[in-house]
Amino acid sequence: MWSNVAESFNSWIRGERHLPITKLIDSVRIKLIRKIAKMRELVNKWNGLIYPKMESKLCDGFNTSRPWIASSSGNDVYEVHSHPSVSVDISRRMCSCGEWQLKGFPCAHAIGAIQKSGHDLSLFVDQCFYVQSYRESYSFPIYPVPSIWKPDCNVDGDSEVVLPPLSKKQPGRPNKKRIRSNGEKVKQITCNRCGKVGNHIKKSCMEAL
Repeated sequence: MWSNVAESFNSWIRGERHLPITKLIDSVRIKLIRKIAKMRELVNKWNGLIYPKMESKLCDGFNTSRPWIASSSGNDVYEVHSHPSVSVDISRRMCSCGEWQLKGFPCAHAIGAIQKSGHDLSLFVDQCFYVQSYRESYSFPIYPVPSIWKPDCNVDGDSEVVLPPLSKKQPGRPNKKRIRSNGEKVKQITCNRCGKVGNHIKKSCMEAL
């Protein structure tokens, strides 16, 4: 299992993640407001049917498939004579290379078969790559929270102020390094002291000389 999404978000809030929880949430809210407003402005400039980056990939796939010959075997099933040859089922949106099923976006083999069949290529792209889907994703607003409704962070016995729970600080310096995912490869380095390859350096070397 991988934690790439969590690590990406953690990197995005790198400057705010050490704030108290209320300040952290408020800072993330403001970052989201700015991010969504920026993306909404960008998406509204797109005039095509498909997200521009994926439109470019369609063109690349078309150029790749131009030298290949697609032979029809009936019922929207084609054999694309590439290297190696593959089977493409247009109606089921399947290619024997597996890329179309995995990504929801036609691979070069599928693009060649669709062009041969005469169907509209954009109809075989998953809805998530449509410009309209992007517009709907960034259409919702995040409403502002005026400062007048935010409680002051002071200790005066006010019942409306939520204080942090009592906790004992753990000994030692807090760990700020991320926890590596299971199976993640660790870069091997050479120790200048013992000369062995591993994940330690001269400063932390415990090898007997």
